[in-house]
Amino acid sequence: MTRVLRLLPLAALLSACAMAPPAPPAPPPPPPAPVPQFVVPEGTEFVSDLFGYSQAVRVGPWVTTSAIPGFDIEKRGFPESYPEQVQAGFANLKRVLEAAGASMDEVVEITTYQLDMEKFNDTIDGKNEAFGERRPTWTSVGAKSLPLPSMQFQVSARAWSPKGKVVVILGEQGTPAAAPVAPAPAAAAPAPAAAVKPEEPKKKDTAPPRFMNRPGY
Repeated sequence: MTRVLRLLPLAALLSACAMAPPAPPAPPPPPPAPVPQFVVPEGTEFVSDLFGYSQAVRVGPWVTTSAIPGFDIEKRGFPESYPEQVQAGFANLKRVLEAAGASMDEVVEITTYQLDMEKFNDTIDGKNEAFGERRPTWTSVGAKSLPLPSMQFQVSARAWSPKGKVVVILGEQGTPAAAPVAPAPAAAAPAPAAAVKPEEPKKKDTAPPRFMNRPGY
């Protein structure tokens, strides 16, 4: 009888272990971080090469643009009147967003920069024309100067675009990404040529390109 009583605690422990619930499964690994996709729309490559920046970047569902000027792409210059520059600036913003797979209807925040705050009503009119009933958050900045002499207005934006896809993307080395090209067939080995004294390497000009102000810029 005494032996049976001694075995009861052990039996109870084994029973409890057998009834213990299984350990929960390990949580799934987190998704990989989104890779930034830098966007340079067609027709603005010269600006990207000249100043070394992208018009927009998409990181996952978020699209952020640079400050977009009121530059008339068709006429290759800035309009003289401020309202026309505002209209052109928002038209260029729409073009940049579309290249990044977003739209004006997905913009949640904008920032505008203008030289003359006495023309603020023109900015309001241009913004309302561009966005209609949509009301993104807005910061208006009165600037003492802008990058180019003829520039009077710029606008930047941030958009939440979870379903969009980048249309134009910049490659890793700052050049437009291209489809891979099949290797060319190997050519026959050329005949050996006479030894030629190698030329001394020319010194590479490392100075950054300069933007030359021209009429209309």
